[in-house]
This record gives sequence, structure tokens and C-alpha cells, in this order.
Amino acid sequence: MQSEHQFSNLVYEYFYMRIQFRYYKCGDCLPSIDRLCQEFSVSSQTVKMALRRLRTEGYIDMHNGRPTRVIFQQTEEDARQCLLQYFSKRTNSFCDLYDSTEMIIQPLLMEGFRRCSKEDLTYLARLADGTSADDVLHFFCFILQKLDNPLAMNLYWETSLFWGLLFLKQNKEEDFSNGERMHEEMRRCVSFAEKKEWTLLQEELLIFRQDSVGNAIRLLGQAVTPAKEEEQVGFDWRIYHGRPQVCYSLGSRLLHEIYMGSYRNTEFLPSYKKMAEQYRVSVSTIRRTVNILRQLGVVRPVNGKGTQIFGIGDACDKPDFGSPVVRRSLAFFVQSFELLAYSFQHVIQDILEEITIEERDSLIHELETQLQTGRQELALWSCILFVHRHNRLKGIRAIYGRIYSLFQWGYPLKASSNGSPKLEETMLHFTNVMIQSLRENDTARCGSAIKELIGWQFPAAEQYLLRQGIGLDELRLTPAIRLLVTSDN
Repeated sequence: MQSEHQFSNLVYEYFYMRIQFRYYKCGDCLPSIDRLCQEFSVSSQTVKMALRRLRTEGYIDMHNGRPTRVIFQQTEEDARQCLLQYFSKRTNSFCDLYDSTEMIIQPLLMEGFRRCSKEDLTYLARLADGTSADDVLHFFCFILQKLDNPLAMNLYWETSLFWGLLFLKQNKEEDFSNGERMHEEMRRCVSFAEKKEWTLLQEELLIFRQDSVGNAIRLLGQAVTPAKEEEQVGFDWRIYHGRPQVCYSLGSRLLHEIYMGSYRNTEFLPSYKKMAEQYRVSVSTIRRTVNILRQLGVVRPVNGKGTQIFGIGDACDKPDFGSPVVRRSLAFFVQSFELLAYSFQHVIQDILEEITIEERDSLIHELETQLQTGRQELALWSCILFVHRHNRLKGIRAIYGRIYSLFQWGYPLKASSNGSPKLEETMLHFTNVMIQSLRENDTARCGSAIKELIGWQFPAAEQYLLRQGIGLDELRLTPAIRLLVTSDN
């Protein structure tokens, strides 16, 4: 029920904004419930909850056996002011997020194209021959689905929502993008994929981004006056919604403090009351969060003493693989691994070309310290955190901060199973290669080393979880709403 409520809020938000921006005008029909269930990959109950809320607030008329119609009446000027207010608060982040997603989503799209079958490309060709503005959204969602990684789909969805371009319906008077040109470029993408001309496809995807999102951002920047700095809204990659967001985010923060931060050299967590004051949440929230970490195996309650911590290098309790919370968190961990596999090489090379000598030396020093203390298992974490803290793009920092938080949930798998000689050997080799490459300013080798490491660790982690009874379908669970597209649409 909690999940349905969270997802219904997102379906509501999607149609609320489309109605406010006059994508759907008074008298227009919304898609059928069956169609919405299919596209959003949610239950009919979830869709109906969202529609009932829209009906209660006076936006739609909904009766059994009849199409759902928009009844909300709005003047052109009111719609224009709503649009300007939305975009004025995000203009400072648009270009930054555009550059950020190029480094992360672009390689994901390329991998999705490589996985497309002949039948898949035939369907994409049909979309490319269409005339609807939504063909573009469906086109790229279908490609990303080939990765079978809901976290990647969710990232595409959340960035698309943030830009607000999903809510705009183009007409002859508005030229944020050229519909005919977009469809022609989609056809070229399909043609290159059919011929396996991957370099040309990559170049075409970059052109497509510039002509679609890039052009829209440029035109909006010219038409909209930015709001005051204190009113600006930055991109926040939402994976959890509502109450779970608080507990999982706090859980990730506590994991960082246990493994890398202020709790790393302590035996027990502070009292619930003290942590509630420190993190500015209720005692009940702290209690629920610590219970999640207990199920994960990271902490253990000790009568009369408090909550014992298992830090880096400590053998921790085995995760409770029967716990839905643990299974969900580990699914996120596996999915975040895959996002790193396809994007980290590009991201790390970009940041190493931008940072100062002092910043580079600080990363070298951190990796050397890990070697000296026998904690080279943290080397990859240090690289992820380095990107999160030092990247010039706020979008990359936000996305990699989220990936790091998800990545931490997987450490108890190693700590509860005594690790393996192969893992220790691999991490030792990786850390040495990174130190040497950084000293020689060999950014390409740094990127290759990270890609190779993740390429080895990802399937190993996935296979371990499969042996614990967490099936592939569960490892690919949906972290939040996504736009699911099938070839039957």
C-alpha cells in the first residue's frame, strides 16, 4: 500500500503538470487506465488513486465506461505564468544537468542499442516514422529498457521530469524542437544501429541531444528570467519517496560514518536521543533506521551497552536475506554497480582532466594510506567519493552521491562471508594501478582500470545474491516510477 501511494503521487504529478502546462486542455481525453498501467508499470489501483486525486481537485471528470476528460479551465496567461515560474526556478541547473547526463546516459543508450534485436529495431523504426512528440520519449525509454536496469530508467525519468520538457506540447507557434527533424534523426540512429556503425551512432546521439534537449534549454534560457538564487531548485535524484526516503537516506549516511566517517573507529553508535538531535529527526526515525542496519548485518544491539558497530575490516553478521528491506537495498546496490560500469570511465577521465594538482595528490595520498593500512578494498569507494566531492558539475555530484550511497549497502556481503583471496588480489592490483596512473597523469589508464574492476566485481556480486535466493527478477525491481514502453504500444 505504501508503494502504491508513493507511485500514485508520481502519476498524479505527471498529469497535474501536463494539465497546468496545457499539454492536456479542457475537453481533452487522458489515456485509458489499462494504457497507463502498461506505460508506468504500475497497478490499476495506483493509477486510479492518482486519477481520483485529480478528480477531487477539479482537474478531470472520470466515470465508469467513459473516457477520462480534462475539465480544468485555464487562460493562456495563467498557463504562461505557471510555465515561467516552473522554469525560472530551474534555469541555473539546466545546462549543468545537460552536461552531466551526457556522460552518464549517453553510454547507457549506446549499450541499449547494442542489445537491440532485429525486432526491437523494427519497432524503433516505427516510432521514428511517427509524428507524435511523445515518440521521442518512447523511443529512448524502449532503448534503456534493454539494459534491464530500472535504476537507469529511473534516472532518465527523473532528469526528464526535472527539465519539464515532458509537460510541453509543441505546436506550430512554439519551436522548442523540430518534430520532423527529431524523427529524421531517430531514423538515422536506427539505421546506424542496424549496420552496427557504433561510432556514427554515438555521434548521431550527440547531435540528437543538441537538437532536442540542448535547443529547448537554449530557447527557454532566452525566454525565461531566472528566479533569485535562493529560489533556485537543484536536481535531486529521487529513488525513494515519502517516509522511506528519510530512513534510507539516513541509513546511507550512517553507513558512510561507520565505514569512512566519524564512527569508523568507535565500537558503539551514540544513543538514539543523541543521534536524533544530531541528524535532526525523531527518535522513532532513528530507531527504524538502525533496525534496517541491523537487518543488513552492520550493527548489533547489545543489552546494557547499546548498538555495536561492525566497521571496515570487521566480520559482520550475515544480512537477513529474508527481509524485504535488505533485499530491496541489495537490488539497488547491484543496479548501481551497473551504472558505474557504463559511466565511470567517462566520468573519472573528465574529472582528472579538470582537477588541480593538489586535488590529484590528495586522491593519491588517500589511496596510498589505504594500501598502508590494508584497506585497499575502499579504493573504489574513494574514487566514487572523489567524483562526488570534486566534479565541476553539480548534476554529476548529485548522481554519484546517490550511487555512492547505494553502493555502500553491498559491503556486508563481503564482510559477512570472509571475502575471498581473488577479491583481495584484485583490489590490491587496482589500487596500485590507480596510484601509478595518477602519478603519471594517465587518465585513460585510470578509466580503463576502473572499468575492468567493475566489470569483474559486478557479475560476482550478482551471482552471490542469486545463491542467497534473491532472483534476477528481484534484483531488477523498479526503484520508483518509470515509463515502460512495449512494442505492442
